[in-house]
Amino acid sequence: MHSSRSSHTHIKKIIEAETEASEDNRDAPIPEGAKVTRPNRGRSTVYSIRLNPDEVAALQSIADAAGVPGSTLARSWIVERIQEEQAGLSDVEAELRAVQRHLTHLQRHLRQQAS
Repeated sequence: MHSSRSSHTHIKKIIEAETEASEDNRDAPIPEGAKVTRPNRGRSTVYSIRLNPDEVAALQSIADAAGVPGSTLARSWIVERIQEEQAGLSDVEAELRAVQRHLTHLQRHLRQQAS
């Protein structure tokens, strides 16, 4: 039986090999019968924002800890804030929700550190 660490190493090697193969063949046609999905197809507008390098690093660090891409995390924060504004939450309610999200993030981070 593989230990957790050796399984992780094995999976990482498989992913690296697949990534390399994909990059080597990036111009190859999509194989017939392959299913191509675009889960965010309903999102039709790209909205660009400017962040300084420290902000990008902080966003990416939080996203990595949460196990999601930085763009997904940023989008979720924006959508949450829009929903809060549209719901007419008071500043206190919005702040409490922000504290709750922060505590959830800290809990995740502490669990990762413990494992």
